[in-house]
Amino acid sequence: MKIQKVIFLAYILLGIAIAWFIYDWVNPHYEKRFKQNSEQFAENRIQFENIIKDIRSKYLDFDEKPNLTELSKKISKEYQEKLNDMGIENLEISYNEELKCSEKIIFTFNVKSGYNIRKLRTVQIIFSPCNKQTKKGFYMNSGQIDVNGEGNNWLILLDTDFI
Repeated sequence: MKIQKVIFLAYILLGIAIAWFIYDWVNPHYEKRFKQNSEQFAENRIQFENIIKDIRSKYLDFDEKPNLTELSKKISKEYQEKLNDMGIENLEISYNEELKCSEKIIFTFNVKSGYNIRKLRTVQIIFSPCNKQTKKGFYMNSGQIDVNGEGNNWLILLDTDFI
């Protein structure tokens, strides 16, 4: 009789655990995950800023404009170990002529691990001077894309779409 009660109790606990995993999968608590991403970024912010500072001094402080696509590939390889340690797959550097300031270069760090990437699908940490969305506390949701302003020209872009 006692074995039946233990087995019954085990089935109940198993059922509760399965129900919890299904609930967590269906309801991913995005707000909590966004906050966690902001906290993780704050812990690593100095590393991101040091990489940008180093790249600017080595490659971008010249009068001529380099091919940013090729430069992004070169830098992603050169800084691969640092980027891996930070959970970053690669770094993209782009130029936005429409920015209304002197700094028109944007750095996009594509996340591969950490930052709740499994639940959020796509996470990008972006340094974009003169972008109003980088203001600390800024939040925008446009369907499946969320933007969190981290302050000092930083934002985190999250794409929760399954596609």
